[in-house]
Amino acid sequence: MTEKTPNYYYVESDRDLLKLLFDQLPCQNFAGLLDLLEQKQITSFKDLLDYASGPACPGDLALTIEVALDRLRRTDMRRSFDWSSSSKIGNYLADKLLGQKQEQFWVLYFDQQQNLLGEKMLFQGTLDRSWVHPREIFRWAVVYGCASIIVAHNHPSGSLTPSSNDLELTKGLKQASKIMKITFLDHFIVGGGEYLSLRERELF
Repeated sequence: MTEKTPNYYYVESDRDLLKLLFDQLPCQNFAGLLDLLEQKQITSFKDLLDYASGPACPGDLALTIEVALDRLRRTDMRRSFDWSSSSKIGNYLADKLLGQKQEQFWVLYFDQQQNLLGEKMLFQGTLDRSWVHPREIFRWAVVYGCASIIVAHNHPSGSLTPSSNDLELTKGLKQASKIMKITFLDHFIVGGGEYLSLRERELF
Protein backbone atom coordinates (compact mmCIF):
# COMPACT_ATOMS: atom_id res chain seq x y z
CA MET A 1 0.00 0.00 0.00
CA THR A 2 1.36 3.42 -0.95
CA GLU A 3 1.69 5.89 1.92
CA LYS A 4 0.01 9.23 1.26
CA THR A 5 0.74 12.56 2.84
CA PRO A 6 -2.01 13.04 5.43
CA ASN A 7 -4.23 16.11 5.09
CA TYR A 8 -4.04 16.64 8.85
CA TYR A 9 -0.35 17.49 8.69
CA TYR A 10 -1.21 21.18 8.71
CA VAL A 11 -3.86 21.14 11.47
CA GLU A 12 -4.00 24.51 13.23
CA SER A 13 -5.55 23.77 16.61
CA ASP A 14 -3.33 22.32 19.34
CA ARG A 15 -6.40 20.60 20.75
CA ASP A 16 -7.17 18.97 17.39
CA LEU A 17 -3.54 17.92 17.06
CA LEU A 18 -3.56 16.30 20.51
CA LYS A 19 -6.86 14.56 19.74
CA LEU A 20 -5.39 13.25 16.49
CA LEU A 21 -2.30 12.02 18.31
CA PHE A 22 -4.38 10.11 20.88
CA ASP A 23 -6.64 8.70 18.16
CA GLN A 24 -3.58 7.22 16.41
CA LEU A 25 -2.20 5.60 19.56
CA PRO A 26 -3.29 2.02 20.40
CA CYS A 27 -4.78 2.93 23.78
CA GLN A 28 -8.26 3.79 25.02
CA ASN A 29 -7.57 5.93 28.08
CA PHE A 30 -4.89 7.71 30.08
CA ALA A 31 -3.94 4.56 31.96
CA GLY A 32 -3.45 2.82 28.62
CA LEU A 33 -1.27 5.72 27.46
CA LEU A 34 0.94 5.38 30.52
CA ASP A 35 1.28 1.65 29.88
CA LEU A 36 2.21 2.35 26.24
CA LEU A 37 4.83 4.91 27.24
CA GLU A 38 6.33 2.47 29.71
CA GLN A 39 6.33 -0.30 27.11
CA LYS A 40 8.15 1.94 24.60
CA GLN A 41 10.45 3.28 27.36
CA ILE A 42 9.40 6.84 26.58
CA THR A 43 10.02 9.10 29.57
CA SER A 44 10.79 12.43 27.90
CA PHE A 45 10.16 14.48 24.76
CA LYS A 46 13.62 13.42 23.57
CA ASP A 47 12.61 9.74 23.89
CA LEU A 48 9.42 10.51 21.97
CA LEU A 49 11.39 12.24 19.20
CA ASP A 50 13.81 9.31 19.00
CA TYR A 51 10.87 6.89 18.71
CA ALA A 52 9.24 8.99 15.95
CA SER A 53 12.56 9.09 14.08
CA GLY A 54 13.07 5.33 14.25
CA PRO A 55 11.86 2.52 11.99
CA ALA A 56 9.40 1.09 14.55
CA CYS A 57 7.08 4.10 14.46
CA PRO A 58 4.28 4.00 11.81
CA GLY A 59 4.59 6.75 9.21
CA ASP A 60 1.32 8.57 10.00
CA LEU A 61 2.02 8.54 13.73
CA ALA A 62 5.60 9.73 13.14
CA LEU A 63 4.28 12.75 11.23
CA THR A 64 1.81 13.65 13.97
CA ILE A 65 4.50 13.37 16.65
CA GLU A 66 6.87 15.50 14.57
CA VAL A 67 4.23 18.23 14.20
CA ALA A 68 3.45 18.14 17.92
CA LEU A 69 7.12 18.28 18.88
CA ASP A 70 7.75 21.07 16.38
CA ARG A 71 5.30 23.15 18.40
CA LEU A 72 7.29 22.26 21.50
CA ARG A 73 10.69 22.72 19.86
CA ARG A 74 11.91 25.08 22.56
CA THR A 75 11.92 22.10 24.91
CA ASP A 76 14.38 20.30 22.61
CA MET A 77 17.76 21.94 21.95
CA ARG A 78 17.99 20.25 18.55
CA ARG A 79 15.20 22.49 17.29
CA SER A 80 16.92 25.75 18.33
CA PHE A 81 20.41 24.55 17.44
CA ASP A 82 22.69 26.55 15.11
CA TRP A 83 22.32 24.40 12.00
CA SER A 84 24.32 26.82 9.82
CA SER A 85 27.67 25.67 11.24
CA SER A 86 29.18 22.64 9.52
CA SER A 87 31.43 21.86 12.48
CA LYS A 88 28.56 22.06 14.98
CA ILE A 89 26.41 19.78 12.82
CA GLY A 90 29.27 17.33 12.41
CA ASN A 91 29.92 17.21 16.16
CA TYR A 92 26.19 16.86 16.86
CA LEU A 93 25.98 13.87 14.51
CA ALA A 94 29.21 12.35 15.84
CA ASP A 95 27.81 12.49 19.38
CA LYS A 96 24.41 11.23 18.25
CA LEU A 97 25.81 8.07 16.65
CA LEU A 98 28.68 7.46 19.04
CA GLY A 99 28.88 3.82 20.13
CA GLN A 100 26.37 2.44 17.61
CA LYS A 101 27.31 -1.13 16.62
CA GLN A 102 25.37 -1.09 13.36
CA GLU A 103 25.39 1.39 10.53
CA GLN A 104 22.57 3.92 10.70
CA PHE A 105 21.57 6.31 7.94
CA TRP A 106 19.95 9.59 9.01
CA VAL A 107 18.51 12.54 7.11
CA LEU A 108 18.01 16.04 8.52
CA TYR A 109 15.28 18.12 6.83
CA PHE A 110 15.38 21.94 6.90
CA ASP A 111 13.18 24.84 5.86
CA GLN A 112 14.39 27.87 3.88
CA GLN A 113 15.69 29.55 7.05
CA GLN A 114 17.77 26.49 7.96
CA ASN A 115 15.43 25.56 10.80
CA LEU A 116 15.19 21.84 11.48
CA LEU A 117 11.83 20.42 10.38
CA GLY A 118 12.61 16.83 11.27
CA GLU A 119 15.26 14.15 11.44
CA LYS A 120 14.66 10.59 10.33
CA MET A 121 16.62 7.37 10.57
CA LEU A 122 15.86 5.64 7.28
CA PHE A 123 18.09 2.60 7.55
CA GLN A 124 19.86 0.45 10.09
CA GLY A 125 21.97 -2.28 8.61
CA THR A 126 24.77 -4.72 9.14
CA LEU A 127 28.19 -3.90 10.48
CA ASP A 128 29.75 -3.64 7.05
CA ARG A 129 27.25 -1.99 4.74
CA SER A 130 24.22 0.27 4.50
CA TRP A 131 22.38 1.48 1.44
CA VAL A 132 19.41 3.77 1.02
CA HIS A 133 17.67 4.60 -2.23
CA PRO A 134 17.26 8.34 -2.96
CA ARG A 135 13.51 7.90 -3.48
CA GLU A 136 13.04 7.11 0.23
CA ILE A 137 15.06 10.17 1.24
CA PHE A 138 13.12 12.51 -1.02
CA ARG A 139 9.76 10.94 -0.18
CA TRP A 140 10.18 12.29 3.35
CA ALA A 141 11.55 15.56 1.96
CA VAL A 142 8.23 16.06 0.18
CA VAL A 143 6.27 15.07 3.29
CA TYR A 144 8.11 17.66 5.38
CA GLY A 145 7.96 20.24 2.60
CA CYS A 146 11.62 20.97 3.19
CA ALA A 147 14.01 23.24 1.28
CA SER A 148 17.26 21.40 1.99
CA ILE A 149 18.65 18.18 3.43
CA ILE A 150 21.75 16.82 5.12
CA VAL A 151 22.44 13.09 5.19
CA ALA A 152 24.70 11.24 7.58
CA HIS A 153 25.74 7.73 8.45
CA ASN A 154 28.18 6.13 10.83
CA HIS A 155 31.07 3.74 10.33
CA PRO A 156 31.09 1.47 13.40
CA SER A 157 34.75 0.70 12.69
CA GLY A 158 35.59 4.33 13.45
CA SER A 159 37.12 4.89 10.01
CA LEU A 160 36.01 8.08 8.31
CA THR A 161 37.19 7.06 4.85
CA PRO A 162 34.21 7.10 2.44
CA SER A 163 33.59 3.87 0.57
CA SER A 164 32.78 3.63 -3.13
CA ASN A 165 29.15 3.07 -2.12
CA ASP A 166 29.21 6.25 -0.01
CA LEU A 167 30.52 8.27 -2.95
CA GLU A 168 28.06 6.69 -5.38
CA LEU A 169 25.13 7.44 -3.09
CA THR A 170 26.30 11.04 -2.63
CA LYS A 171 26.55 11.53 -6.38
CA GLY A 172 23.03 10.12 -6.85
CA LEU A 173 21.63 12.41 -4.15
CA LYS A 174 23.23 15.45 -5.74
CA GLN A 175 21.64 14.60 -9.09
CA ALA A 176 18.25 13.84 -7.54
CA SER A 177 18.28 17.05 -5.49
CA LYS A 178 18.61 19.11 -8.67
CA ILE A 179 15.57 17.38 -10.15
CA MET A 180 13.57 17.81 -6.92
CA LYS A 181 14.77 21.42 -6.47
CA ILE A 182 15.74 20.59 -2.89
CA THR A 183 19.23 21.68 -1.84
CA PHE A 184 21.58 18.85 -0.89
CA LEU A 185 23.80 20.52 1.72
CA ASP A 186 26.18 17.79 2.84
CA HIS A 187 26.89 14.15 3.57
CA PHE A 188 28.56 13.45 6.90
CA ILE A 189 30.37 10.26 7.84
CA VAL A 190 30.89 9.82 11.57
CA GLY A 191 32.77 7.34 13.69
CA GLY A 192 34.65 7.21 16.97
CA GLY A 193 33.24 10.58 18.03
CA GLU A 194 34.63 12.36 14.95
CA TYR A 195 33.17 13.36 11.59
CA LEU A 196 34.03 13.90 7.96
CA SER A 197 32.13 16.33 5.74
CA LEU A 198 32.15 15.26 2.11
CA ARG A 199 31.40 18.85 1.08
CA GLU A 200 34.34 20.22 3.05
CA ARG A 201 36.57 17.61 1.43
CA GLU A 202 35.13 18.58 -1.97
CA LEU A 203 34.06 14.99 -2.66
CA PHE A 204 30.85 16.01 -4.44
